[in-house]
Amino acid sequence: MLRQKVRQLEQNGEIQRDYEAYTEPKLENGEAYDFIVVGAGSSGSALVYRLSEIFHWKILLLEAGGEPDILTDIPFWSPILHYTKQNWRYYSEKEDNIALGLKNQRIHYPRGKALGGSSTLNLMIFTRGVEEDYNRWANLGNPGWSYVDVFPVFQRLENCTLRYRDEIYRGYDGPISASKIYTGEYADVFLDAAMNAGYDCVDYNGRTNEGVSYLQTNIKDGFRCSGERCYLKPIKDRPNLTIRLNSHVSKILIDHKTAYGVEFYRNGHKYIAYANKEVILSAGAIASPQILMLSGIGPEDQLLKFGIKPVCYLPVGRKMLDHPSYLNIAYTFDKPLTFNGTAALDDKWFKQLYNKRTGLLANTGTGGNILFTRTSIAPNESTDIEIVYTGSSFASSGGLGLGGTFGVNDETYNFTMKPYEGQYMGACGVFLLHPRSHGRLELRSANPFDHPKIFTGFFTDPGNEDIKAMIAGIREAKRIMQTPPFDKYGTKEIDKPVYGCQHLKYDSDEYWECVLRHLGTSVFHPSTTCKMGPAEDPEAVVDHRLRVYGVANLRVVDTSIIPISLTAHLNIPAYMIGEKAADIIKEDHLFAYI
Repeated sequence: MLRQKVRQLEQNGEIQRDYEAYTEPKLENGEAYDFIVVGAGSSGSALVYRLSEIFHWKILLLEAGGEPDILTDIPFWSPILHYTKQNWRYYSEKEDNIALGLKNQRIHYPRGKALGGSSTLNLMIFTRGVEEDYNRWANLGNPGWSYVDVFPVFQRLENCTLRYRDEIYRGYDGPISASKIYTGEYADVFLDAAMNAGYDCVDYNGRTNEGVSYLQTNIKDGFRCSGERCYLKPIKDRPNLTIRLNSHVSKILIDHKTAYGVEFYRNGHKYIAYANKEVILSAGAIASPQILMLSGIGPEDQLLKFGIKPVCYLPVGRKMLDHPSYLNIAYTFDKPLTFNGTAALDDKWFKQLYNKRTGLLANTGTGGNILFTRTSIAPNESTDIEIVYTGSSFASSGGLGLGGTFGVNDETYNFTMKPYEGQYMGACGVFLLHPRSHGRLELRSANPFDHPKIFTGFFTDPGNEDIKAMIAGIREAKRIMQTPPFDKYGTKEIDKPVYGCQHLKYDSDEYWECVLRHLGTSVFHPSTTCKMGPAEDPEAVVDHRLRVYGVANLRVVDTSIIPISLTAHLNIPAYMIGEKAADIIKEDHLFAYI
């Protein structure tokens, strides 16, 4: 219905879309390029943007998906994109004592399958991480990745238009927008409540992140500033760049431990492309390790199990980090504080977005505020809990909003959430930023079209510290919601027990642990499956210059290389990785002999 509405308004001349279709030359088997980049996600988009600045380098960008969905650029409808073909629709495997209230006891992992990758379907939250993150990254034996090293890269990629900002920490000329969105009253109230609870209002991408803020987003002139729109679209006609869509890479071609090309499938046919200089994997934290293993680079047991000829034994996929979360600390109000999803269907909002670049549809539709805090059991000096306040809940849109995105099962939804449909609601989400637990990723088969197996490992640390930290975060969110600024809205906590936890005393630690084991989920920040580290690190897959150990002319450039948990959503760090990788590659190929 939404797509039809946009097309009809455009056809009637009531709106003007600025989308330009991608064209490509005729595909020939055996084409040769200098660089082949696999994956047009956030890192791949930034990488290609910078590499193609060298006009005599011939570059091929292969993307398994197609052009972005017509709804992609509309920020308000971002949750709907999880139901489109531009989502890979990965799911975790069933694990003991986690996701008990989700469908099939599996956690949904939406990943972008289109130009722009996951930046085409995420919630557009702009977070870099903090100084301590990058210094820990470098101190693990990864020179060049300290805060001093990456800070200018973050500045270079950013175009900050925020009125409240730490001036010297921000960038102003880059392709990715950092902006404050139109939010409405609910975000103002939470900001007042958090300050009433003792928090400072901060620019969390500035001097410190500890405090509260309005959400900073990568929305530019009313539209999603994705890797496609803000990195690829401006360069798609460069003569030295070829972008091929619907091209599913099945393996890297390797001879004598040197990468020389890739094999990929398109429209049921197999093709080969050759790389004279390098093959660069930017397929993301799930697909990049899968492609490495299918190419003979991975743990011995995985390669032998599926009859894959080994090239190099490396701990690919052995460790996966992510941010466990709980997103339904929900409240009702006696007057509207949030956006009306039905009202957002009115033609006037589409016209205001496309013709004036403003209005209801120019916001994320869910997020309003973000708060970073530190519990008493934080494992390092960084803040370890993020609280996001949203104008939505698992009961919003009849369960098709957040409840649908995170896959709440019917029994849990009908018992716990359905009674609140149609009411004025809001909710806090709590994210654990530095978990002790970690997961892993394995092959399902040697078939490149089969999704790999994802094991989250959530809440499996021996001391149960992750659960304790999450409960501390939940209690802090509840404390903020109980402050005077919310009183005049008749704010009431939804205290109906989560299905499966009815036998426990509400609000006890035992109750919240039960809730977390039923509805704890991911906020889609997987990393570390191709970990960066020195040669002596038994978990390392790539070195500090992103080169795969044991195989020449092969790099990995995406969030799979991040060696630690970051105090951040990973989209902006992914852009940074792509930008920095381009610097490294230019150094290696242009300046090595100067």
